[in-house]
Formats: sequence, structure tokens, C-alpha cells
Amino acid sequence: MLNLKEAIKKSLRFLLFDNSCTSCHNTLDREGFICSKCLENLKRKAYLKNKENFFYVFIYEKAVRQIIADYKLRNRKDLAKDLAYLIQKPFFQLLEREKIDVIIPVPISDERMLERGFNQIEYLLDLLSVNYKKIQRIKDTKHMYSLKDVKKRAKNVKNVFKNKLNLTDKNVLIVDDVVTSGATIRSISEELEKTNENINIKVFSIAMARHFINN
Repeated sequence: MLNLKEAIKKSLRFLLFDNSCTSCHNTLDREGFICSKCLENLKRKAYLKNKENFFYVFIYEKAVRQIIADYKLRNRKDLAKDLAYLIQKPFFQLLEREKIDVIIPVPISDERMLERGFNQIEYLLDLLSVNYKKIQRIKDTKHMYSLKDVKKRAKNVKNVFKNKLNLTDKNVLIVDDVVTSGATIRSISEELEKTNENINIKVFSIAMARHFINN
């Protein structure tokens, strides 16, 4: 039997969102926003892939694209639990394989924090009980999805980040939800390399755009 807190939470959820799976839109058969069938289908595809130093779990399309959008743009914060379940094994495989010393989540702007109420990557890492270090995002920027041109994306995040960490001789992992053009990652990498010698940078994302993989 549901206690009062759980009952209120469930009622509010049905008021704010429909009772359908984020992926297939069929009626949910479990707590959360992804049905059992879709979750297990995604789990079968959830293994570590890479393009050079960029590691990822899924291709950024169809169901995965919708899940990530709902998670960070539609305030479906509980999707983090399912995302953590999906990426946990490949993520920890990467940490061990590459002997990662420091994990850095991509910071979001103050404006995005006000919009969402949380940093979607930090929250996910917290669920995975992973320690991480922060760098600063010193400027607000336009939403990257509103910029289709690669040069405009690069300009949008140029000189946006500030690092005060000593990362010399460290294996560093930058973590983001999606890599599309790689502009954000390149901007962070440039900032980290300015003041740190012999830094080895790898990247992990939940998903990666197919055009980035193929280029």
C-alpha cells in the first residue's frame, strides 16, 4: 500500500505527464518513464563504443534522443535512474580501462540551471556514486541545438570555460550527455590544456550523433 508521500508523488506525476513510455508511447508497466520492454531493448545495445578518444553508449537518434530530451528539457528527472542503469557497466569499464584519475562533468550556465533546476550530468554521476571535480562556465550561451552550423557552435562556446584544477600528468574524463559537433568538448579541452602539462583527456557521453561518428 502506498504511503501518503508516494501517493502524492504518483498523483502529481499523472497530472504533469501522461502515463506513456517516453520511447514507444505505450502505457507504462513500471515506475519511471520507460516501459520494461523498451528498457531491456536499450540495455542490449548499452555497451562501450568509441571514436578515437570519444567514448559513448548509444547513437543519438530515435528513442535515445527522446529520452535525453525529456530528461533535461522536460523536467523528467526520474529518467536519470534508468539512464544510470543503462550506462553503469560501460562507464565503469571505461574508468578502469583508461585508469581515469579525474572526472569532469560539462558545466551548465546559470541560465540553464534556473531553467532545469539541476545539472543533468552531475545528477547522473551522483546516482552512480562517482566523485568528480568541477570547472566553471563563465558565460551564458545559446542553446546548442538552435545552432546548426559547426562554426557557429564553436564560436558559441569559445572561451566559455575556466579551469582552476591542477591536472598535470592526470588521466581526465570529460562527461556530457550528448556529443553532436564536439564544439563544447574541444572548448573545455583547450582550457584544460592551457595550464596543465602532459594531461591525457578522454570523453564519455551517453550518446553520440551519427554524423560525428562518420566524419
